Amino acid sequence: MIRRWILVASTLLILAGCATGSEPAGTGGAPGAGGAPGTAGAPGTGGTAAGCATDIGVGEVQPFAMPTPTRTEGITFDAAGRLFVSALADDPDDDQLLEVMLDGTHEVAAEAESILGIASHPTGIIAAGIRTGDILRIDPDTGDSEVIVNVGDEPNFVVITPWDTILVSDDGEDEGVGRETIREVTFDGDVSVWVEGVPTPNGMVFSLDGRTLYVAATFGVDRGLWRVPVSEDGLASVPEKWTDLGGLPTPDGVAIDSEGNVYVAANIAGQIAQVAPDGSFTVIAEGVETVASLAFGRGERDPCSIYATNLFGDAPPQLWRVGIGIPGPEQ
Repeated sequence: MIRRWILVASTLLILAGCATGSEPAGTGGAPGAGGAPGTAGAPGTGGTAAGCATDIGVGEVQPFAMPTPTRTEGITFDAAGRLFVSALADDPDDDQLLEVMLDGTHEVAAEAESILGIASHPTGIIAAGIRTGDILRIDPDTGDSEVIVNVGDEPNFVVITPWDTILVSDDGEDEGVGRETIREVTFDGDVSVWVEGVPTPNGMVFSLDGRTLYVAATFGVDRGLWRVPVSEDGLASVPEKWTDLGGLPTPDGVAIDSEGNVYVAANIAGQIAQVAPDGSFTVIAEGVETVASLAFGRGERDPCSIYATNLFGDAPPQLWRVGIGIPGPEQ
């Protein structure tokens, strides 16, 4: 998401102003939508996995942790409910993997030359190094990292497949033409093209049954939410554009809830769209400044809230919590 952001920011801010505060015409009412967006003061964790927290309304936006020293992009919970975000340093300093504690503070878990999109795996945190081309495995307990493989170009987002490999997106471009390839990486370091045809692919999430991959296409006339059918053997079929999200600018991170609704971060607009299983959508939250990646709460954090990173906010880099009212899929 870093690439081209500054170059298109001025134009897209104008578009964002048109989109902000309105529900696109003709969209259906997605389950769980409603509630006035807003902000709250002190960070909080809310309830537990036993049910939705009561300290946040649907669509309400709260800061949930102390501001981070730099902007953030990737976000993931591990199986134990620990929360990690990637903090992006300016060249030539190292990027950091931060663990965000329940009291709102954070600790540096690891450093590497480049860490952007992240995903949790039983063997560690998997990270995409957009500046290096590396796919990393990081041990957050020791800070050690290893390069699984260098895929070249500018890997952005990673997701673990149901068959235990890694899919890697890249929303960059070659000679002015956006890339359209999602690669597959094994934990032995083998790399192959998994699918082509999704323009400037970014955030990715699997459907609840693992038979569809949803992909945010960030730039260009075909931006929006795409879907890729997946066979029982993990093979991709022909991608199709599912919704243009009413023209919302710069779709970025994605998440899915336990009812199959897909959530898309509209980075420049500072909005989160909720896409129902029938493809209708609504803007469920506003004021989520330069929202990047999304993850439903786990462990002691509210399972019915989305936790989100802030890529280029004007305010101190802030982590956001957004009330959804529907649990995430891990609960």
